[in-house]
Amino acid sequence: MMNVSVPATPANIASGAWQPPAVLPPRVVVKRFKFRLGARVVFGGMPAAVIGRDASWCGRQIYYIKITDEAYGRPVRLVAAPHLERDTEDAGRRPATN
Repeated sequence: MMNVSVPATPANIASGAWQPPAVLPPRVVVKRFKFRLGARVVFGGMPAAVIGRDASWCGRQIYYIKITDEAYGRPVRLVAAPHLERDTEDAGRRPATN
């Protein structure tokens, strides 16, 4: 078990109280995003447009969306891909590319 609460001072290192941090797992690269920039999507029944996208360290797709209808005080949101659906009007358009 790692003890990350002990600071890495020379005295703690010499006594063995401090341990080096664990190595992070390798990053998972997203080769293809589910939605393209500008795609119309639906989030919780609210129509929106994708204005940005990113991937977490483990490869989870994260989208910045702008709600185009009533946004309840939050017009821009950060949403994971499983919570978004394609808008039926946008379904036949070009696919996503990186």
